Amino acid sequence: MSRILICGMFFLCTGILWGQDSLSIEEQIQQEYQKRIRKSHINGFYIPVDLKDAIRMLDEIVDESGKRKFASREEDFAVSNVFFSFGRWININWGIEGGSRLTVALNKLGLSHPDDMVYFLMHAYYRHLKNMDLQTEFLIDEIKGKRKEREKNEINKETDKP
Repeated sequence: MSRILICGMFFLCTGILWGQDSLSIEEQIQQEYQKRIRKSHINGFYIPVDLKDAIRMLDEIVDESGKRKFASREEDFAVSNVFFSFGRWININWGIEGGSRLTVALNKLGLSHPDDMVYFLMHAYYRHLKNMDLQTEFLIDEIKGKRKEREKNEINKETDKP
């Protein structure tokens, strides 16, 4: 009985000390997000301000051989071929999933899913290397359409299960 009383007192005290003034997990996440989106660097990596800045940075980061190889392939193949390598680098180091000033800029363009943001950046970079019109709005609509189709297919797979 005394163990229960001691444990109860411990939890009551920690709850009083931490519970009243502490933020919920959601509030803590939101606070961290608000800090991140104002930072010019996260974990030592420069975070581009917008698409134009991202393309400029990719031009600095990618060596000439990599640019040639990427641009020498068909667009969809080139992007999907490096999505889980270079795309992952973009996602992690530019704070796509955790939030960054770049994600805010991409949100303003209408993108919300991290994978869609990475696909968009990689397609835009490919088109930049090929001196093509980026067709930003069309590209965004296409990426969002593909996401909706994948989600629809996933729902259909779930409902078709016995």
